Amino acid sequence: MYIHVYTMKITKTVVEIGNGAAVYVPREYRGREVVVMIPEGIEEIRKDILSRLIAFMPNILGVYLYGSYARGEEGAGSDIDILIITKEKDKKIKGILRVEDAFSDVDVRVLTLEEVRKSIKNFPALMLPILKESKAFLNSALVDELKDSEFDVRKFRWHFQDVKRILGIIKTFVEIDDKDISPSHIYSLIMRIRICYMIESLLENKSFSNKAVKSVLLGYGLDRESYERFDFIYKRVREDKNVREKIDKKEILKLVGILTDYSKEIEREVQRYGKKKEKTGKRN
Repeated sequence: MYIHVYTMKITKTVVEIGNGAAVYVPREYRGREVVVMIPEGIEEIRKDILSRLIAFMPNILGVYLYGSYARGEEGAGSDIDILIITKEKDKKIKGILRVEDAFSDVDVRVLTLEEVRKSIKNFPALMLPILKESKAFLNSALVDELKDSEFDVRKFRWHFQDVKRILGIIKTFVEIDDKDISPSHIYSLIMRIRICYMIESLLENKSFSNKAVKSVLLGYGLDRESYERFDFIYKRVREDKNVREKIDKKEILKLVGILTDYSKEIEREVQRYGKKKEKTGKRN
């Protein structure tokens, strides 16, 4: 007879007890058997991923870790982001890493080298930060070459146009109904603040980080409590999870003001950077 066992996933912090460690669970689990899943280290993940990709190696140019794990900012529930660069398109590569129970928390992006170069050319604010923070699982020379690619500041224009569009939309929604403000508006504003910082990081040749984005928000007058709330909402919406937080008009307009001021400042920086590049080019 088949018995279906229902399981519940909970995340707990391991605490030190004497010479060992323990995980506390609710009292009602006393005397029952529980399964503790220990997350693999990055080195084990690297070995596992590369071993599964052996058959595809003739087509693979490089394998890289990026995102929160590459930056050392991972937390509970963080995905392990992997970029695989290939010579030619091959949908089977992503499929082999989606085998059931293989990599439930690994998000894989597979791009050809041509696609990566096109992304650097057309969307430098989105592609270059990924490359700059990447840690090589295979072929560090390639990512080192790509992360030093020149970028055209004119390609940042559409980001600023997009910011203005989103600001207009959100202001209109708030004017229509300031009692039922969607959490998706918080997500949209935070995401564009993050993109503005990605642009700033490229202009100033520094690394992107969540900590730096937090500093921007606090620097523009957001208090720490509001930051934690907005960050929670942003992550819940990004993960397609339900958000029960109520958002009032005053706090969303605070975020609207921050994005307005910050995007204008970065747009001015882009213009200054572009003019400086033009002068340098003329001298050369």
